[in-house]
Amino acid sequence: MIAEILKKKFPFVSNYFETMIKDNIDKFPQSIVFEGLDTISQYMFSMELARILNCIEDSTNPDCNCINCSWIREVKHPSVNIVSPINFKDDASKTVISINQAKKVTASLSETCDYHRVFIFCDAKIKQKSAAEKLSDEEYKDLGFEFPEADWVPMPLNMKMFKAEASNSLLKSIEEPPKRTTFIFLVQNREDLISTIVSRSNVFKLSSSKNNSNLNLGDNLKAVLQNYPNLDIKEALQCVVDIENILKTDEIDIFDFLNEFQGYILNMLKNNINNDAVLKMLESHIKLIQKAKRRLKASMSAKVVLESLFLDIACGV
Repeated sequence: MIAEILKKKFPFVSNYFETMIKDNIDKFPQSIVFEGLDTISQYMFSMELARILNCIEDSTNPDCNCINCSWIREVKHPSVNIVSPINFKDDASKTVISINQAKKVTASLSETCDYHRVFIFCDAKIKQKSAAEKLSDEEYKDLGFEFPEADWVPMPLNMKMFKAEASNSLLKSIEEPPKRTTFIFLVQNREDLISTIVSRSNVFKLSSSKNNSNLNLGDNLKAVLQNYPNLDIKEALQCVVDIENILKTDEIDIFDFLNEFQGYILNMLKNNINNDAVLKMLESHIKLIQKAKRRLKASMSAKVVLESLFLDIACGV
């Protein structure tokens, strides 16, 4: 569903959204915060979500060229809007996201719409791209997503250009939007937004899997866990086999693995503090890991403990 380059770079977040779209599209988040250092990646991920949500032919095909997918790639879709100091506005002299822009967003929500409306909020500049930005552009070239203008570069939001007055005027729309409406905010850190927007949003850290410090157990073990938290029984049992092999080959202590796994889940929990269903699931998984540690201390075999842990995760215990 999500393009392979994004899935490979952001496996955990990609898996979360794919599962949500497949199994529970009616509860797709009405507000999302993407935080991290690579705003171009955040922009591309946001556009890919907008494309999938509006695809009318085959949303499982990343190369779909239906009219909605084509419009979104060309930044021409009427219901997918970039909101920045230089986009979705009438006054070209402004250097901030203004209250008038926020009101324009709110007014547009009163109109009947057959699409899934997506508003992507970011800072932006027309400038010569840096070497890093050019490399990032080239990395995502095959996705086909254009920018609103030549030399347009997405930048992270901050409170100087997305001030509290404009942010606060959006709160009602973010909290109670019409159906099939999603707001996406691109930031380096969630603290760059007013807390009332963050509290109404699902927060996801878009950190490359190559640099993911949340699960510092090596690429092989991270690859085994890439489908977590959505595992079926067959996948759970295969995880156990693969994890046992990696722990033995890399001489990793099982307690170290469980501690790192728990740390990763705690980070996911913090990033989804307003999603009650996800919170409940992750909290239950932390309890399962604590139970696994007690069993190990009681001299149960590592194989039995791992099988019980991952089967319970798969079965939603």
